[in-house]
Amino acid sequence: MAVLFYIFCTTVPSHILSFALLWNFPWRSRKAGVALICFNFLCKMLLAGYYIANGMDFRNMELMFSFVGFLIYVFFVRVGFFKLLFTYLLIVDYLLVVRGIASFVSVRVFQTPSQGWQSSFLCICLYLLSVPVLLRFFRQVASLMYNTRASHLWKTVWLIPAILTGVTVLFTSAYLEDNAESWFFFACRISLLLCVFVICHTLIQTLENLQRQIAVEQQMNFERNLLEMQIEEQKKQTLLIVENAQQTRQLRHDLRHQLAAIQTMAGNGNPRLTEYLSSLIQDIPAAVTEYCENPVINAVVSRYASICQREGISLSTRLAVPAENPHMADSSLCVIFGNLLENAVEACGRMTEGKKFIHLNSRLDRGILTVTMDNSFSGAVHREKGRFRSSKREDFGVGLASIEAVARRHEGDARFETEGTVFHSLVYGKL
Repeated sequence: MAVLFYIFCTTVPSHILSFALLWNFPWRSRKAGVALICFNFLCKMLLAGYYIANGMDFRNMELMFSFVGFLIYVFFVRVGFFKLLFTYLLIVDYLLVVRGIASFVSVRVFQTPSQGWQSSFLCICLYLLSVPVLLRFFRQVASLMYNTRASHLWKTVWLIPAILTGVTVLFTSAYLEDNAESWFFFACRISLLLCVFVICHTLIQTLENLQRQIAVEQQMNFERNLLEMQIEEQKKQTLLIVENAQQTRQLRHDLRHQLAAIQTMAGNGNPRLTEYLSSLIQDIPAAVTEYCENPVINAVVSRYASICQREGISLSTRLAVPAENPHMADSSLCVIFGNLLENAVEACGRMTEGKKFIHLNSRLDRGILTVTMDNSFSGAVHREKGRFRSSKREDFGVGLASIEAVARRHEGDARFETEGTVFHSLVYGKL
């Protein structure tokens, strides 16, 4: 009866820990799973009673029931096989430690059998002391452990507790507990306990690092996709700017001719009308200022030049951008110039005092285009980890990141610095 009670006391905690770890995860059928586990436990206790009553050794049958219980968890709990195997082996190690300590104290101190009443009550005491702590710990890390998708890690990490368990059983007759009175037996159990703690600590650190790496990769993918979308939108905006510039040029050309025709038809009969038409013809601005040889960049700069004129921002430019570039498309150039000017105009617009200015320059040397820009801003800057945060939202600036991405694609780079109330930009890349 004492041995049967010992088997009961050393089996129930394994299921308590298993339920605590796996209860909140998806099950195929939680009721059916629990019913089968309870039925397996009941069969184990009945068969153990029969074996003990007939003087037979129940250890091998106990192994079989433990294996069947593990298979029930594998079938019903929707958690990866190797994750469950790792959990099962850690629980086995925990039980080996508790049983070993209880057996050692029973034999060494009380001079009673390793599977007697005293050993059972010692196991109960150790479980009552350790299980709440383990449950609290496991609940904190269970989500991290079981929700981390790292199949290559789980396929190998289970081998560590498996090898430790095998070595402990092999060198100390641990499962039969024949040498429970020896200090070597006790030292091996304590060493197993320490190894379990080291395994858990190492695994948690590994999973946390893996989670951080996954988060960084997800953030990088998000930023990459965001940059791609921003670049595509910039390309569309560039096409619209160029089309609008061409339409505006045509409309201005046609309007000048129409007014000239009206002036001719009016003749000299109405001098005031003739004078008014002449002033209208003279006031029609030129189509697009020739800032450089590239017509697309001309259109982009012209658009922001008109905004600067309207908002009282002093704009000066000295640009050298060829009409055709074998290594850098016009859309990429527009990402650079468009984002630089857009950011500069917005920065000047947020100023409440001081002179508003933008100095934009570019030069071409041995196939490398270098773009520099100095613009005024309010002096308030938000920088984190070497990157500027956006003034429009709680995030990093997408425009500057787009410029950097385009520059690096073309064997170049971009740097942005502040000096007082002046923002300095430097971008270079291969044309």
